[in-house]
Amino acid sequence: MKNVLDIYLKDNNTNRYEVAKRANISEQTLSKASKRDPETYTAKTLIAIGKGIGATAGQVLDNLLAIRDSGKLYHATNISELRQKVREQEDEFILEGDFKELIQKIKTSIDFEDKYVRNDFIFPVFEYEGSVLFRVLKKNSSTKDEKVIKKLEKDIVNSYKIKILNDSETLFRLKN
Repeated sequence: MKNVLDIYLKDNNTNRYEVAKRANISEQTLSKASKRDPETYTAKTLIAIGKGIGATAGQVLDNLLAIRDSGKLYHATNISELRQKVREQEDEFILEGDFKELIQKIKTSIDFEDKYVRNDFIFPVFEYEGSVLFRVLKKNSSTKDEKVIKKLEKDIVNSYKIKILNDSETLFRLKN
């Protein structure tokens, strides 16, 4: 199930941490809620989310249900958000930004004949440490801890299929 809460909060230019601070609710409560269907959120949780973004509980629930029923996905726009989505094993999300080096490497390393993979998902195969994925993650990460970056690279390679949507968007789908 997609993380409807995070999509909604991002649409409102905030995140779970900020809402937790503003609404006096634990971040853990929001984290648990984010893994569930919005119809199962408690009134207390809906009220807190509303307080955190300046909306009523009813408006929050209506918007969450609309997102749930739509094809909308979370758009990670930085390495921190990418790490969070990979760590939480998000089913599907889009990585958005200037990752042209990574995209070009994938495009040139895969046979894109129509009968094979055009419009299909790509299983990323990279050599660790020297890979383009590692270099892109390191370049775009605020952390210079190579162990953290290597772990993220390994988690992506082991857990996700990748589909290039365009030069600035790449879809990540959890492998079955």
